[in-house]
Amino acid sequence: MSRRFVALAVLAVWVVGIVWLYRRNTLRTPEQILAEAALRISPATFYYILEQNGSQVGAASSGIDTTTTMIVSTDFLRGAVPVGPDTLRLEARSEAKFTRGLRLKDLSVRATGDLAPLALRGVMREGDENTLLLTSKSEGERAITQEVIVSRALFVPTMAPLPLLLRRTPRVGDTAQVAIFDPISRRVQEVTMRIQADSLFLVADSAAFDSTSGRWEKAHQDSVRGWRITARNAPITAWVDASGRLLAASEPGGISLVRTTFEIAFENWRIGNPARPTRRVPAAARRPPAPPARRESSGSP
Repeated sequence: MSRRFVALAVLAVWVVGIVWLYRRNTLRTPEQILAEAALRISPATFYYILEQNGSQVGAASSGIDTTTTMIVSTDFLRGAVPVGPDTLRLEARSEAKFTRGLRLKDLSVRATGDLAPLALRGVMREGDENTLLLTSKSEGERAITQEVIVSRALFVPTMAPLPLLLRRTPRVGDTAQVAIFDPISRRVQEVTMRIQADSLFLVADSAAFDSTSGRWEKAHQDSVRGWRITARNAPITAWVDASGRLLAASEPGGISLVRTTFEIAFENWRIGNPARPTRRVPAAARRPPAPPARRESSGSP
């Protein structure tokens, strides 16, 4: 066998490999992209301080857990949000369950506080990945069920960046089309998410109690690379890490979320805001607060 023949054979194998790799990375179906992204999900819970104009007005947490058959996203928020001359205390919990292929199965949202208690439950119709059966119920009202039709994979807001960040190494300019369920408007919005910029963040990863101030303070911080995610007509500016999890977010009203430790977020909020009975707002005056824009430790709220 001549050297020329061997060289040509090696070259042919190399070309075939390049073509196969190109086709694999460019001709994947949306289902394949989601399934590959789901394999890169790591269980973790992060904590956030909710601020308005530099002052803490609440605390939040966002967690993802995985099993052999399911991916579960849980979010929690507690705060006293200024709305005009008033301050509304609220507490909201949500849970969304996905298949191992990142397809939504069902979701639930519960909100209590000065506003009328609200419960939402959404279930994807069995055998139909494009129809969400959404049931909502407010205190003193009858439950209302409606069908919401979607043409692509549906996510809750905290999970929406995952398909964009986990399909490959993030790069500025990358885009992904997703459908996002907004629990405030109870609508589904199909958006094109885009990575606009990247930057380094210093995130508190441990805290120590300061007996002088009577509050928890940052003990150590770590640098985390973040990517700025935007979508057309979206009022929120969000930064996420390489795993698609929220680092910081802000909205034009001055409300922001910043990742931190459990103690700095929840314990400092508890210290500064002892439990008080909630004040029910009259029905005529009820207005849901503007959606807060969405830093790490151990513990739970």
